[in-house]
Amino acid sequence: MVDSKISEKERTAQLKALRRELEAQMEADLADVLKPPSLASRFRGSGSKDLSPKRVVEALLFASGRPLVIPEIRKILPEASAKEIERTIAELKEEYTREGRSFELIEIAGGWEIVTRKEYATWLTRLELQKKIRQASRSALETLSILAYKQPVTRAEIEEIRGVDISGVLTTLLERGFVKIVGKKEVPGRPFLYGTTERFLEHFGLKSIKDLPPIGEIKTLVERAVRKEEIIGEPQGPQAEN
Repeated sequence: MVDSKISEKERTAQLKALRRELEAQMEADLADVLKPPSLASRFRGSGSKDLSPKRVVEALLFASGRPLVIPEIRKILPEASAKEIERTIAELKEEYTREGRSFELIEIAGGWEIVTRKEYATWLTRLELQKKIRQASRSALETLSILAYKQPVTRAEIEEIRGVDISGVLTTLLERGFVKIVGKKEVPGRPFLYGTTERFLEHFGLKSIKDLPPIGEIKTLVERAVRKEEIIGEPQGPQAEN
Protein backbone atom coordinates (compact mmCIF):
# COMPACT_ATOMS: atom_id res chain seq x y z
CA MET A 1 0.00 0.00 0.00
CA VAL A 2 2.85 2.38 0.84
CA ASP A 3 4.68 1.44 -2.37
CA SER A 4 1.52 2.23 -4.38
CA LYS A 5 1.26 5.71 -2.83
CA ILE A 6 4.93 6.45 -3.51
CA SER A 7 4.53 5.28 -7.10
CA GLU A 8 1.55 7.57 -7.58
CA LYS A 9 3.49 10.54 -6.18
CA GLU A 10 6.40 9.78 -8.44
CA ARG A 11 4.14 9.61 -11.49
CA THR A 12 2.57 12.93 -10.54
CA ALA A 13 6.00 14.51 -10.11
CA GLN A 14 7.14 13.13 -13.46
CA LEU A 15 4.06 14.52 -15.22
CA LYS A 16 4.58 17.95 -13.65
CA ALA A 17 8.24 17.92 -14.71
CA LEU A 18 7.28 16.94 -18.25
CA ARG A 19 4.68 19.70 -18.40
CA ARG A 20 7.21 22.31 -17.22
CA GLU A 21 9.68 21.07 -19.82
CA LEU A 22 7.11 21.33 -22.60
CA GLU A 23 6.02 24.80 -21.48
CA ALA A 24 9.65 25.96 -21.41
CA GLN A 25 10.21 24.58 -24.92
CA MET A 26 7.07 26.30 -26.25
CA GLU A 27 8.12 29.61 -24.70
CA ALA A 28 11.56 29.27 -26.26
CA ASP A 29 10.07 28.51 -29.68
CA LEU A 30 7.68 31.47 -29.47
CA ALA A 31 10.45 33.78 -28.30
CA ASP A 32 12.49 32.79 -31.34
CA VAL A 33 9.56 33.48 -33.69
CA LEU A 34 8.64 36.80 -32.07
CA LYS A 35 12.15 38.13 -31.44
CA PRO A 36 12.73 41.64 -32.87
CA PRO A 37 14.27 41.69 -36.36
CA SER A 38 17.76 43.04 -36.89
CA LEU A 39 18.25 46.74 -37.46
CA ALA A 40 18.94 46.11 -41.13
CA SER A 41 15.69 44.22 -41.71
CA ARG A 42 13.49 45.74 -38.99
CA PHE A 43 10.96 47.27 -41.36
CA ARG A 44 11.72 45.32 -44.52
CA GLY A 45 9.01 43.17 -46.02
CA SER A 46 9.08 40.48 -48.67
CA GLY A 47 10.78 41.54 -51.87
CA SER A 48 13.06 43.89 -49.88
CA LYS A 49 10.34 46.54 -49.74
CA ASP A 50 10.85 49.05 -46.94
CA LEU A 51 7.92 49.33 -44.53
CA SER A 52 7.37 52.22 -42.15
CA PRO A 53 6.39 51.56 -38.52
CA LYS A 54 3.17 53.49 -39.21
CA ARG A 55 2.15 51.03 -41.94
CA VAL A 56 2.99 48.08 -39.71
CA VAL A 57 0.69 49.43 -36.99
CA GLU A 58 -1.95 50.14 -39.61
CA ALA A 59 -1.73 46.55 -40.90
CA LEU A 60 -2.16 45.19 -37.38
CA LEU A 61 -5.23 47.34 -36.74
CA PHE A 62 -6.70 46.48 -40.13
CA ALA A 63 -6.24 42.72 -39.72
CA SER A 64 -7.51 42.51 -36.14
CA GLY A 65 -11.14 41.59 -35.66
CA ARG A 66 -11.32 43.49 -32.35
CA PRO A 67 -9.84 46.61 -30.73
CA LEU A 68 -6.09 46.34 -30.04
CA VAL A 69 -4.58 47.88 -26.92
CA ILE A 70 -1.12 49.39 -27.09
CA PRO A 71 0.56 46.65 -25.00
CA GLU A 72 -0.67 44.09 -27.54
CA ILE A 73 0.81 46.10 -30.39
CA ARG A 74 4.09 46.40 -28.49
CA LYS A 75 4.31 42.62 -28.23
CA ILE A 76 4.31 42.46 -32.02
CA LEU A 77 6.39 45.60 -32.42
CA PRO A 78 8.68 45.60 -29.33
CA GLU A 79 11.17 48.05 -30.86
CA ALA A 80 8.55 50.83 -30.63
CA SER A 81 7.75 52.48 -27.31
CA ALA A 82 4.21 53.03 -26.06
CA LYS A 83 4.59 56.77 -26.77
CA GLU A 84 5.68 56.07 -30.33
CA ILE A 85 2.72 53.79 -30.92
CA GLU A 86 0.34 56.38 -29.46
CA ARG A 87 1.84 59.00 -31.77
CA THR A 88 1.53 56.65 -34.76
CA ILE A 89 -2.13 55.98 -34.00
CA ALA A 90 -2.78 59.73 -33.74
CA GLU A 91 -1.10 60.24 -37.11
CA LEU A 92 -3.19 57.52 -38.73
CA LYS A 93 -6.37 58.95 -37.23
CA GLU A 94 -5.55 62.42 -38.56
CA GLU A 95 -4.53 61.00 -41.96
CA TYR A 96 -7.83 59.18 -42.45
CA THR A 97 -9.79 62.33 -41.60
CA ARG A 98 -7.66 64.60 -43.78
CA GLU A 99 -7.89 62.32 -46.82
CA GLY A 100 -11.63 61.75 -46.40
CA ARG A 101 -11.36 57.98 -46.07
CA SER A 102 -14.54 55.91 -45.70
CA PHE A 103 -13.15 54.49 -42.45
CA GLU A 104 -11.72 55.93 -39.25
CA LEU A 105 -9.75 54.97 -36.15
CA ILE A 106 -11.74 54.99 -32.95
CA GLU A 107 -10.95 54.10 -29.36
CA ILE A 108 -13.06 51.34 -27.84
CA ALA A 109 -12.62 50.03 -24.28
CA GLY A 110 -9.05 51.27 -24.12
CA GLY A 111 -8.13 49.75 -27.49
CA TRP A 112 -8.09 51.00 -31.08
CA GLU A 113 -10.03 49.72 -34.07
CA ILE A 114 -10.52 50.69 -37.72
CA VAL A 115 -14.24 51.02 -38.49
CA THR A 116 -16.36 52.27 -41.38
CA ARG A 117 -17.73 55.79 -40.91
CA LYS A 118 -21.39 55.96 -39.91
CA GLU A 119 -22.39 57.95 -43.01
CA TYR A 120 -21.85 54.78 -45.05
CA ALA A 121 -24.29 52.78 -42.93
CA THR A 122 -26.99 52.80 -45.65
CA TRP A 123 -24.74 51.03 -48.16
CA LEU A 124 -23.45 48.56 -45.58
CA THR A 125 -27.04 47.76 -44.64
CA ARG A 126 -27.80 47.03 -48.29
CA LEU A 127 -24.81 44.68 -48.46
CA GLU A 128 -25.97 42.84 -45.35
CA LEU A 129 -29.51 42.68 -46.74
CA GLN A 130 -28.26 41.05 -49.94
CA LYS A 131 -26.52 38.38 -47.86
CA LYS A 132 -29.72 37.70 -45.92
CA ILE A 133 -31.75 37.56 -49.15
CA ARG A 134 -29.42 34.95 -50.61
CA GLN A 135 -29.56 32.89 -47.42
CA ALA A 136 -33.34 33.14 -47.13
CA SER A 137 -33.82 32.36 -50.82
CA ARG A 138 -31.65 29.23 -50.64
CA SER A 139 -33.46 28.05 -47.50
CA ALA A 140 -36.88 28.61 -49.09
CA LEU A 141 -35.91 26.81 -52.29
CA GLU A 142 -34.56 23.79 -50.44
CA THR A 143 -37.67 23.58 -48.25
CA LEU A 144 -39.98 23.92 -51.25
CA SER A 145 -38.08 21.22 -53.15
CA ILE A 146 -38.37 18.72 -50.28
CA LEU A 147 -42.03 19.53 -49.71
CA ALA A 148 -42.89 19.08 -53.41
CA TYR A 149 -41.62 15.49 -53.49
CA LYS A 150 -42.56 14.36 -49.97
CA GLN A 151 -46.06 15.87 -49.78
CA PRO A 152 -48.17 15.55 -47.83
CA VAL A 153 -45.48 16.12 -45.22
CA THR A 154 -45.22 17.61 -41.74
CA ARG A 155 -42.89 20.39 -40.70
CA ALA A 156 -40.98 17.99 -38.45
CA GLU A 157 -40.38 15.61 -41.35
CA ILE A 158 -38.94 18.40 -43.50
CA GLU A 159 -36.77 19.59 -40.60
CA GLU A 160 -35.46 16.06 -40.14
CA ILE A 161 -34.27 16.05 -43.76
CA ARG A 162 -32.87 19.60 -43.75
CA GLY A 163 -31.46 19.44 -40.24
CA VAL A 164 -32.60 22.99 -39.38
CA ASP A 165 -35.72 24.76 -38.09
CA ILE A 166 -37.99 25.81 -40.99
CA SER A 167 -40.84 27.48 -39.11
CA GLY A 168 -40.01 30.95 -40.49
CA VAL A 169 -39.47 29.72 -44.03
CA LEU A 170 -42.67 27.67 -43.97
CA THR A 171 -44.68 30.67 -42.78
CA THR A 172 -43.29 32.74 -45.65
CA LEU A 173 -44.10 30.07 -48.23
CA LEU A 174 -47.65 29.88 -46.87
CA GLU A 175 -48.02 33.66 -47.08
CA ARG A 176 -46.70 33.68 -50.66
CA GLY A 177 -49.17 31.04 -51.73
CA PHE A 178 -46.71 28.32 -52.73
CA VAL A 179 -47.69 26.00 -49.87
CA LYS A 180 -50.95 25.15 -48.09
CA ILE A 181 -52.18 23.00 -45.21
CA VAL A 182 -53.79 19.86 -46.62
CA GLY A 183 -54.74 18.02 -43.45
CA LYS A 184 -53.43 16.56 -40.20
CA LYS A 185 -51.34 13.46 -39.69
CA GLU A 186 -52.95 10.73 -37.62
CA VAL A 187 -50.23 10.53 -34.97
CA PRO A 188 -50.04 11.88 -31.41
CA GLY A 189 -50.31 15.67 -31.52
CA ARG A 190 -51.87 15.53 -35.00
CA PRO A 191 -49.39 17.89 -36.73
CA PHE A 192 -50.39 19.73 -39.89
CA LEU A 193 -49.62 18.19 -43.26
CA TYR A 194 -48.39 20.53 -46.00
CA GLY A 195 -48.59 20.37 -49.78
CA THR A 196 -47.99 22.58 -52.79
CA THR A 197 -50.61 24.84 -54.38
CA GLU A 198 -51.92 25.63 -57.85
CA ARG A 199 -49.63 28.65 -57.88
CA PHE A 200 -46.67 26.31 -57.42
CA LEU A 201 -47.76 24.34 -60.50
CA GLU A 202 -48.34 27.50 -62.54
CA HIS A 203 -44.84 28.80 -61.89
CA PHE A 204 -43.29 25.53 -63.03
CA GLY A 205 -45.63 25.01 -65.95
CA LEU A 206 -46.84 21.69 -64.59
CA LYS A 207 -50.26 20.12 -65.06
CA SER A 208 -49.97 18.16 -61.82
CA ILE A 209 -47.47 16.95 -59.24
CA LYS A 210 -47.06 13.80 -61.34
CA ASP A 211 -45.26 15.92 -63.94
CA LEU A 212 -42.43 16.85 -61.57
CA PRO A 213 -39.00 16.17 -63.08
CA PRO A 214 -36.47 13.74 -61.52
CA ILE A 215 -35.69 14.75 -57.95
CA GLY A 216 -32.11 15.70 -58.87
CA GLU A 217 -33.43 18.46 -61.18
CA ILE A 218 -36.05 20.03 -58.91
CA LYS A 219 -33.74 22.53 -57.19
CA THR A 220 -32.55 23.88 -60.56
CA LEU A 221 -36.13 24.02 -61.78
CA VAL A 222 -37.23 26.01 -58.74
CA GLU A 223 -34.33 28.44 -59.07
CA ARG A 224 -35.08 29.11 -62.74
CA ALA A 225 -38.86 29.28 -62.53
CA VAL A 226 -39.39 31.43 -59.42
CA ARG A 227 -37.89 34.81 -58.72
CA LYS A 228 -36.45 34.97 -55.21
CA GLU A 229 -38.47 38.13 -54.47
CA GLU A 230 -41.70 36.19 -55.09
CA ILE A 231 -40.70 33.44 -52.67
CA ILE A 232 -39.27 35.45 -49.78
CA GLY A 233 -40.82 38.86 -50.37
CA GLU A 234 -39.34 41.96 -51.94
CA PRO A 235 -37.56 44.46 -49.60
CA GLN A 236 -39.30 47.80 -49.21
CA GLY A 237 -37.78 51.27 -49.65
CA PRO A 238 -34.35 52.21 -51.02
CA GLN A 239 -32.80 48.96 -49.79
CA ALA A 240 -34.78 47.05 -52.39
CA GLU A 241 -32.42 48.27 -55.14
CA ASN A 242 -29.89 45.78 -56.52
